[in-house]
Amino acid sequence: MTFERIRAEGVPELGPESLSNCKKHGDQVFISGMVSWDENQKIVGGNDAYAQAKTVFSYIRSLMEAAGGKMDDIIKINMFVTDMRYQPDVWKARREVFTGDFPCSTLVCVSSLFLPELLVEIEAVGFIGGGG
Repeated sequence: MTFERIRAEGVPELGPESLSNCKKHGDQVFISGMVSWDENQKIVGGNDAYAQAKTVFSYIRSLMEAAGGKMDDIIKINMFVTDMRYQPDVWKARREVFTGDFPCSTLVCVSSLFLPELLVEIEAVGFIGGGG
C-alpha cells in the first residue's frame, strides 16, 4: 500500500515542491498545518482569529471529504495561535465543526506563523470510518 496525495477543490496548495496538504495511507489521513489564505497567499479572515479558524476548519473538512471521510473521523488536532487571547475564538470555531465526541486536541501559543498576518494554524489526523 502506498501513500496517496489528497487534493481538494478550493483548498490552496503551495505546490508539490514544498509540501503536501494531505496524505492518505489506507484509512489513515494526515493533514498538514492549514492556514487561512487563498491560492495567492492572501489572508482570508483579516485580523480575526475566529474567521481564520473557520476558514481553516473548512479546508480540513474539504480535505477529509476528498479522502473519503468526514469531520467525525478526525481523532487528533493540533492548533497553533500567535496569542492566547485567540483561544476562545479557536475553541468556538472547533465546537461548530465537530459533533459527538471531540477529537483529542492540543492548543499551543507560538511566537509567529508563516506570515505575520496569520493568527491560527491547525493540523489534523483522521481514520476513515473511525467516527462511526
